[in-house]
Amino acid sequence: MKKFFSLISSGAVISFGFLMYYSDRLSNNAAWSLIISGVNRSGWELYKPFALAYILFILIELSYLRPSLLRFVCDKITGLLALCAMSLTLGTICGYLPPCFADAGLIASAVVSVSSAEFLSYRLYKKQIRSDWFAVPLLVAFAAMIFLLIVLTFYPPHLLPFFDRLSGIYGRPAFL
Repeated sequence: MKKFFSLISSGAVISFGFLMYYSDRLSNNAAWSLIISGVNRSGWELYKPFALAYILFILIELSYLRPSLLRFVCDKITGLLALCAMSLTLGTICGYLPPCFADAGLIASAVVSVSSAEFLSYRLYKKQIRSDWFAVPLLVAFAAMIFLLIVLTFYPPHLLPFFDRLSGIYGRPAFL
């Protein structure tokens, strides 16, 4: 059942993540959408909506599957950390693609990142690897990630994963 649900979860996270990624355009730049959407083509703006979708579906899986709580949460946080690393890396690399390939690169990066994160967390859970031994550092990393999702959305640093080469901006455009 977990394997089937993992496949459904991957598809749902990808679909919901893209819905959130493009929510600013779909809502005509509504204020609420700027918090969850990808407002430019940087690695951070790619990571943000998919991380939020991934966290939402962790809660859905917890309520539906009722797995061993600590081990499941630790495996999912490990997957979330993998999602962070892959989407920031691949999203930053996509910034160097020609503009005509930028959107296709971001879509491919998101699909690869979410699928890899879900596969990693599924394999950890299935192989019964004792990730719960690292529960405290993983929960601290999760809390730090939530904090950074909030802070770095409004105050992006001038670092490469936050830079959109196509528009030349960090984070949200000045008019938003």
